[in-house]
Amino acid sequence: MSPINFRKLAVSLAMFAVVALGSSVIARADTATFNLTAGPSLGPGNYGTVTLTLSGGSIIVDVNLASGVVINGGQDCSICFNSSLTPDPNISVSAITANYALIASAPGSLHGDGFGFFEYGVNYVGAGNGGSCSQCVGHVVFTVSRTSGSFASVFDLVQDSINGGAASPFAVDIAIQGPNGQLTGFVGVGPVPEPASMMLLGTGLLGLAAGVRRRLRK
Repeated sequence: MSPINFRKLAVSLAMFAVVALGSSVIARADTATFNLTAGPSLGPGNYGTVTLTLSGGSIIVDVNLASGVVINGGQDCSICFNSSLTPDPNISVSAITANYALIASAPGSLHGDGFGFFEYGVNYVGAGNGGSCSQCVGHVVFTVSRTSGSFASVFDLVQDSINGGAASPFAVDIAIQGPNGQLTGFVGVGPVPEPASMMLLGTGLLGLAAGVRRRLRK
């Protein structure tokens, strides 16, 4: 049996930790980035990201799509999301990108085609919709606040869709200009691990890799 190469093992463990943390969501205590890779009608792809950042009891939502992809209108919500809190809070939105607006301050039932129903949503309110919106953009930012109290974690706005469809904490209605015309549909992310599990997995794997590295230095 050949001897174990501890140096290669340490590198492999470190790489595995990074991959495990980045597979569906990259998380820290005050921020999380979700990769939009699922599209029930459009197929899998790298459509962009949704980044949440906790700031003074509010959560900044940053939806940044890939080049050539814009956030569309014409459906129940252009950007759909949920809260994991019980009861679901009433919310307000500020500092939002032009031509987009909060649909309602109270939790409701908004259909994200292919992903079921969501409690909250931001919608395109500019000129045109349904694939012909002239003011749609691929980068929308807004700040979500509770009308009473404050958010303690970005994961207060992370909960999978409900009542049918693929599980995803977000659904984004997009339009893509392709060689055969414009394609439209909702995209989202896969099921997201609990935040505590993510942190334990990441710190455990990184700690193991660091321990092996220290042994190599002796």
